[in-house]
Amino acid sequence: MKNVRFRPIANKKVVSTFLCCMSFLLVLYCTLSIVDIRKISANSLKASAGDLETNKVEDLPVDTAEYVSKESNLTLKRFAEVSGFGYVELQYEDYYYVSGNPLTQSKGALYFNGHKETYYSERVLPGNGLYIPGRHVAYDGTIRDSDGYIAVAADPSYLPRGTVVMTSVGPAKVYDTGCAYGTVDIYVSW
Repeated sequence: MKNVRFRPIANKKVVSTFLCCMSFLLVLYCTLSIVDIRKISANSLKASAGDLETNKVEDLPVDTAEYVSKESNLTLKRFAEVSGFGYVELQYEDYYYVSGNPLTQSKGALYFNGHKETYYSERVLPGNGLYIPGRHVAYDGTIRDSDGYIAVAADPSYLPRGTVVMTSVGPAKVYDTGCAYGTVDIYVSW
């Protein structure tokens, strides 16, 4: 059997030019289709981290949500992934319908989603030292942030600040401390 030698199909210059053109086309494609190039893994491009340049992704300014909905009948909907409940649409002021048996002022306390729920009122504890961005009172009397998360307190060893948890009245974010381990204290205006 004879030794067979294959000729190289292309030289280094051709390969280099080809890779340069492909890189240009990738950048053009990402720009035109508004794809975040940071989501493309370096391994898939077989490039080193030093070869990649990340750019800041910015939101484009829009007048107001009210203007957009009036002009195009579009509304901005926000969803949050809450452990055990999948994606939940965040409500700025509207009621959440999570449980047929939500915590109310007359119930005082109940068990839901593996924790005890109680409430504390801003009428008793105004919470002036709490930083809750966009703090407001929703239709159900819960105190919420600008995203629609209900403000709650929890023991930091149970749920650290910033943790998202599902309560019987809706998705909540821990902004405060000072309750027993295993308890979620819902901030309300009742």
